[in-house]
Amino acid sequence: MKDETPYDRLPYTDHAYAESHPNRLAVVARLSGWVAPELAAARILEIGCARGGNLLPMAMSLPGAALVGIDPSQRQVDEALRIAGEAQLPNVRVLHTGFETAELEPGSFDYVLCHGLYSWIAVESRRALLRAIGQWLAPGGVAYVSFNTLPGWYERMAAKDWLRRAPSDEALASLGWLREQVSPELATYRYGLSRVLERLHETDPAYLVHEYLSEEHHPEYVGTFLAEAAEAGLAYLGDAIPQNVALELLPDDVGARVRELEVATTQETIDFVKGTSFRRALLVRAEACAERGWRWPKRLDPAAIGSLRIASRLREESPGSDFFRGARESVQVPDPAARAALRELQRVAPRSLAFQELPGADPALASELFDVWLATGELDLYAHAPPMAQSAGEHPEAPPLVRLQAAHAGDATITNLWHQEVRLLEPLVRFVLARLDGTRTAPQLVREAERAGLLADEASVRIAMDLLAASALLSR
Repeated sequence: MKDETPYDRLPYTDHAYAESHPNRLAVVARLSGWVAPELAAARILEIGCARGGNLLPMAMSLPGAALVGIDPSQRQVDEALRIAGEAQLPNVRVLHTGFETAELEPGSFDYVLCHGLYSWIAVESRRALLRAIGQWLAPGGVAYVSFNTLPGWYERMAAKDWLRRAPSDEALASLGWLREQVSPELATYRYGLSRVLERLHETDPAYLVHEYLSEEHHPEYVGTFLAEAAEAGLAYLGDAIPQNVALELLPDDVGARVRELEVATTQETIDFVKGTSFRRALLVRAEACAERGWRWPKRLDPAAIGSLRIASRLREESPGSDFFRGARESVQVPDPAARAALRELQRVAPRSLAFQELPGADPALASELFDVWLATGELDLYAHAPPMAQSAGEHPEAPPLVRLQAAHAGDATITNLWHQEVRLLEPLVRFVLARLDGTRTAPQLVREAERAGLLADEASVRIAMDLLAASALLSR
């Protein structure tokens, strides 16, 4: 095939990255004192969109936005266009072009996203990529660029270099052999090889090929990235996962050390302390910073929560308890006002509420919820709420893209309206979801499930429908 890319031969796995959604970018911007464009009618570009695993769910959750994806792989673009058509997403376009040749209007995108590209192209090309982002980004817009980072990637480099010495179909066996030859006395080195091997066994073969066997793969220090971004007229706004770089979560000595340091040195210090291996940097145009008089803040502003929406995965452990259980851990919340707010968020979950809708909304509550958000990761902050149902009702409806994913998801992963990946392992749940077009009732779904050879009754179907509503998979 003419101009065939490695992704034509072996497409990469499809995923939605919640941290790359413009909703997240707008939130981090607001916490950093930057006024980002409104989301409801935003203009969004994804560079390297592949089959649309990240881009198409964004189009679903932002029906009033205009989205464009570009990718040099014809095979992946064709697949993205097919899915977009079947999923009834008229607000998205996917173009077969690389960033080097794309003809897009300067300054025409409020949000520019580039996941998994910067570290996997030649050094001279990545500078051209950043220049293109700076050219296409609107003056007040926000860009997202992810990349593999040093020093964290140092411990994986030996595995990477060894894997490239073996035929691709023998790579995993070869790495396993190497690990077994390493002396137990070299425990740290052996452990690092084991971690890579375990990761590769857990993932799709495409991850091995494109992450470890790629001819171009260049982990970099964040300081080098920011220097190249500055050359392209871009300035650092923050990280799409603020907890990864928050000084509030690091020892006090780290904050003291970086107090007078500029942004790049501060970020490199954080990466050395944490052994960071992957970054999700947010960038804005440097000229807009100068015009607005904006400077990067070392710490986020808790008061900004007052202008955001909040959703919670925390659940009260028992009535009146000050302990709340999350997806990963439990947290004690001594403040009565914060407990009342969390109970209200629990009541409306999976939907969000504007901070001002919470009981006792005041600066003190904003500070308390900021601390819970930063420390636990069990609260989600949003600048925009997609239309989603809190309960299934009699004629539940899921967006067409969700139904399509439910019908064809080989690994049972579905992207919800919050742009989070949800794994639905139970066949009946996926069967029900694939048919929720707003016309079916629970008794009808029972009959259809029985004809398909699934064991079902009305109670089990209603349980499935309630689970789907709680997972933010139903629209209203």
